[in-house]
Amino acid sequence: MAVVIGDCVHFLVEFGGKMQKCRVSDIALTNKEGVRKKDTTHDQLLAIFEKHRAEIERIAVVKLESGHVSLLGIILTTEDLNR
Repeated sequence: MAVVIGDCVHFLVEFGGKMQKCRVSDIALTNKEGVRKKDTTHDQLLAIFEKHRAEIERIAVVKLESGHVSLLGIILTTEDLNR
């Protein structure tokens, strides 16, 4: 289940046998979709996330594999989604 908290969509991915906390910024999602952030509701952000969920989760796992994790989990940015 994904939820919007603040300026990110929060979600979990399985990695290393555990669920890992991840976030993707609202700017990364709106840039990915080619829409303006200020015109996007929380429900629309979740819809954009779900549309691209498989790709976003794959990118999150790659970032986890490379060791980019903190106690707060990882955050995916526009740069991560555009690689």
